[in-house]
Amino acid sequence: MEKTVAEVINDTKHLLYNIHMGQKKKVCNQCTKNILWKYNYNSAEGILNDELMKNINILINPSEIQKIKHINHRINRQFVNHIIITGMYCIYKSIDKIIKEYYFDYTINYVDDMACYIHIILVENNNIPARVYNIVSVKEHIYNIPETYILYIEAMGSHTLWHGISFTIEAVTSLKDIENKMSEEFIKIHRSYIVNRRKVKKIRRCAAIMENGDEVPIPYKKYVATKDKLMIN
Repeated sequence: MEKTVAEVINDTKHLLYNIHMGQKKKVCNQCTKNILWKYNYNSAEGILNDELMKNINILINPSEIQKIKHINHRINRQFVNHIIITGMYCIYKSIDKIIKEYYFDYTINYVDDMACYIHIILVENNNIPARVYNIVSVKEHIYNIPETYILYIEAMGSHTLWHGISFTIEAVTSLKDIENKMSEEFIKIHRSYIVNRRKVKKIRRCAAIMENGDEVPIPYKKYVATKDKLMIN
């Protein structure tokens, strides 16, 4: 019976998850025996051989994976039994409560519901799409704001103020609720403030000066450590 688009997407999500988690037996159940692999610039043939697994796990150890989020996909049905799916996903890696994001492009060929070709490639930083945050205001308006537009976020009781160059949005979520959901570009420099480190124009004693001239306080005792975190590599 021909698989639906939803079933193909679901199979692909499970396959990619099992690959990064090192679940060899489960991967074998979804692939042909003579599958062709390509991970970044390394090619291999056969079901998750040790060399390929080593290359995959160098960057992200399975124990460090917090979640895998699929961003987009496109399916091309060549024939009834031949399907090509390509897209992008993100792996959230957690070390000492610090979350890092790694984006991957992928292409998978299925024949008779079994993967016969898998190509996974790490996306370079300058090609990573800007993350978009879904913000619900106190007036129940919904805003989709790219992180590159956000300067800093300020706590205001159980709400937050999202500050940009040309906007301020009062949102219904608290700073505590969003703290661990922000990308690594956002640094909590004060119990009431999270800043976009790429929007910090200048750092001076006990304050971060944002692109719009706003001053965000830095606690005296945390100044040195915070200054190091705000430095752009």
